Amino acid sequence: MKRRLFIADVIAMAALVGVSACSPNSGSDSTAEYPARPVNIIVYSSAGGATDLANRAIAEGMRPAMGKDVIASNMPGALGGTAVNYVWNQAHDGHRLVGISEGALGHSVLGLHDKTAKDWDYFMVGGTPGILSVNAKSSYKTFEELDTAVKANPGKMTISTSVPGSVWNVQWLNTKRLGGFDTKFIPYPGSAPSQTAALSGEVDMVWTGLGEQSELLKGGYLRPLAVFDNKGIEFEGHTIPPITDFIPELESVMPINQFVGFAIPSDTSNEVKAKITTAFEAGMKSQNVKDFAVAKHSNLLGLHGDSAKALALQQEKTMTWTLWDAGIAKTNPADLGIEKP
Repeated sequence: MKRRLFIADVIAMAALVGVSACSPNSGSDSTAEYPARPVNIIVYSSAGGATDLANRAIAEGMRPAMGKDVIASNMPGALGGTAVNYVWNQAHDGHRLVGISEGALGHSVLGLHDKTAKDWDYFMVGGTPGILSVNAKSSYKTFEELDTAVKANPGKMTISTSVPGSVWNVQWLNTKRLGGFDTKFIPYPGSAPSQTAALSGEVDMVWTGLGEQSELLKGGYLRPLAVFDNKGIEFEGHTIPPITDFIPELESVMPINQFVGFAIPSDTSNEVKAKITTAFEAGMKSQNVKDFAVAKHSNLLGLHGDSAKALALQQEKTMTWTLWDAGIAKTNPADLGIEKP
């Protein structure tokens, strides 16, 4: 059976970028003098989003420990594939890092990048939880009411979850698969336009991050019905219930969480990694990062090294296989050595 591809246009864009067939010389400029020049974090998304703001915050916080400028700049395109491939194809000497979110973990099966999580080391600043909300004027007051309506009208009620392959999209796909939450997906080019669609009535519901919805929730424009977690969260004096209260089967695929931060090729020298790690740890304590966490309702992680790699590898399994089973992925994860969770 011919597989359905919801992101054919994005895959076509990736062809213009090209994926790397081989690795450049690793650590070609790695010396005791690192960094020999300013360090650039090439952010794979546009300015203003959580990935961008997290990397600007951590860049500012890392500067004193690095002893050189750390500069964040944006290179959006091909769902982030443009920046990821650019950084991979530069010397692996620590002078170019790539600012990413968890969405990069799906690049390999979407045909956007030919490496997987095992080829990258991650520095995770934080992440915001996924929230399912409806327009505040909606008649649905609880998740139970919405779920009942969805089950009575399978495939007819509409949902926006940002771009296909995003963490919010993957959370919804698992809710559809395990909970029978069979809604019609309407793709939009990001979380902001997805939320605008819910406000205008173009879709019945929206699934994006708390940090992205926060101002709309505070203003009373959206009504939150569930958080993708096994425990509720407090927001503005109200408890948003965990989705596992209604679909306990979802706990089997958790965590599927957002993380924002940056990554470096794993074959970067240990000396360079150590310097970046020291600067990252210092940056996580900075006021800039604390302010980011408050502004974007982000839980700070501060993960790096083995713990960050383990989380990325585990989440890569869930994300890639979810995309494959949904008919969105271009490449079978098994062909890339990614085990089914």
